Amino acid sequence: MSGQVKVREKRGKPSHRDDLRAELLAAAYVFVEREGHESLSMRRLADEIGVSSGAPYHHFPDRRSLLLAVALEGYRRMFEWDESYSQDITLPRGRIEHSCQSFLRFAMENGHIFTLMYESELVRPHLAQEIRDAQDAGFQRLHADYLHAAPGLTDRERAIRIATMWCAVFGFALQTNRQMIRSPLPEPNPDELAQEVVMRALRLLDD
Repeated sequence: MSGQVKVREKRGKPSHRDDLRAELLAAAYVFVEREGHESLSMRRLADEIGVSSGAPYHHFPDRRSLLLAVALEGYRRMFEWDESYSQDITLPRGRIEHSCQSFLRFAMENGHIFTLMYESELVRPHLAQEIRDAQDAGFQRLHADYLHAAPGLTDRERAIRIATMWCAVFGFALQTNRQMIRSPLPEPNPDELAQEVVMRALRLLDD
């Protein structure tokens, strides 16, 4: 009974909570991690934290804006995760290897979030500008490291090699997330296979 009273109190006073937007975003992120973005609605989110069904609309105009905020939080965490472990790596090649491995690790450990970031309605039929900006930030960092790792390449050749490497790494992440990776038995374990994909993609620095 006391729990029900507390819920009613929360639902009656959504504006009195210290930072309801942050609370909504955190709850939405956890929900997507757990169940995926497809079943997330504004009403379900309100129920998750015990506020009125209209409370989320004061901070997110619609479901798409909520999903966009969750996806951008995913990019923030992914880049923060990468940066926290790569700041002591000084060689550009090492930074590229770490960034690729970090990306694959994030994709494998955060499958539902990864799907929202790269395969949801936020990227189809047109890529949301906020998502484009987040992805461009990651690309610019990769490009800068590649420029230092292979300074003798022409701009055209560098662009081709970066695109080829990204296709290999992103394609592997996508297919792993969909559980579509197949190879003859005995198969390498996922971590070993991820490592090999990155190392072979890095050979593009040596040609």
